[in-house]
Amino acid sequence: MYNLTPQVRVPDDMLRPLSEALGLGRFTAHVEAAELLLPRLVLHERVRDLTLPPSAAARAEGAAVTLAVTPRRDPLLFVDVEIADDADGADAIAETLYATWQNRSATRVGGVPLTEWLDGRLRAYGIPDRPADQPPLGFGRNVHQSVFPGADLARGLLAEHMPGDAVGQDVVTIVLRGTLDSHTGATLGIRRPETLNNAGQTMVAHGRGVSLIVGYAPSVENAFGLAAAGILTAVAAVHRVRRQAFEALELDRAAAVETTDDARALVAQLSRRLNDLQLDLSFSVEVYADTILIPELLVESFHSSLRDVSSLADALANTSRIVERVNAVLATRRVDLETAAQQYAEDRDRVLAAVIAVGSLIALPPALLLAFFGVNSSDVDPSRSILDLRHYGVAYAIAWLPFLLLIAVGLVARRRTALRLSTPDAAPAGRRARRARFGRSRRR
Repeated sequence: MYNLTPQVRVPDDMLRPLSEALGLGRFTAHVEAAELLLPRLVLHERVRDLTLPPSAAARAEGAAVTLAVTPRRDPLLFVDVEIADDADGADAIAETLYATWQNRSATRVGGVPLTEWLDGRLRAYGIPDRPADQPPLGFGRNVHQSVFPGADLARGLLAEHMPGDAVGQDVVTIVLRGTLDSHTGATLGIRRPETLNNAGQTMVAHGRGVSLIVGYAPSVENAFGLAAAGILTAVAAVHRVRRQAFEALELDRAAAVETTDDARALVAQLSRRLNDLQLDLSFSVEVYADTILIPELLVESFHSSLRDVSSLADALANTSRIVERVNAVLATRRVDLETAAQQYAEDRDRVLAAVIAVGSLIALPPALLLAFFGVNSSDVDPSRSILDLRHYGVAYAIAWLPFLLLIAVGLVARRRTALRLSTPDAAPAGRRARRARFGRSRRR
């Protein structure tokens, strides 16, 4: 099972329940009931010309390729490979697992790389073309491999009864893909869920990336695979959410915000990214961290053990805190925007009030003078110009002096108010000075 990138925008009417591709037996009802939360089927085909990477020790005799997408449209690839009987040895299986893990891009169908073949099949199925700037399908960084041994290897594994959590050499070789010495006698982090291990009948041993399942019916094996696919999808989503959260912080840090329009655009962009991060956490991580999707004891036991070994709970908690930091940054930007908008409104009101005040001060004295000169009175001499200040000086003084005094008083009051606001200790100091002067007067 591989997670792929980037997201594939498949219309809902082209998606089908995953139970159509995987034989799930009695688990089918659970899967169909939760199909809106589980991966849904895009295509399922049997292929005979699948070629494993050159370094694989096993030879593929047949394979089924299944492509599904999660509710967030993350592609998930199932490659069910049947290997030849002559590769039943643990070493050969381990080498094949290692090759299809590290060199997965070398897997081909009919001589075409597997991801290119999938792109072609999507176009053949009528999936709408992706945007021109979006890259083609590619393998992600997360893989989970399940091994279902048959024949002599299965009988040998079941016959090898190990006490407690101990595991045999073949189990270590397969689960760790042959990367560590299997003769140490240590468990090396391999889990054996107690509920799933019955001596001589069934065995389940798994690490973070490989599960070894022996003795179960195909429907149970497929249900285990679906549970592992959920953990795989969740881990891939955690990596994506962390990367996108960092990109959001970089966007905030590098943004050049000079106007309120710039700030508003940045807040809108950060809000969209935060919404996507929160949806990813809910529908790509949290939903697969819960065992209730397939409420069966066997599947729940396997799911819980695999979730613990993958440290999904800790990863989810840490990632949630990272998203909260992005939310805090967005909240700060919102406060800045609100402050800027409030400052803009205050400045606009202040300018409007100043214009009205200045206009009133300019218009009222001339209006009074015009009213004075328009009066038919002996105080107005028709033979003199209205600009004769020697004759009409008193009228000009009466008209202008009150407004000039009003302006002077306003300026003084404004200056005293500004001083009190900028130096809050000025008033107490003034009172102390007055008390000191009064004291000296009393002593004198």
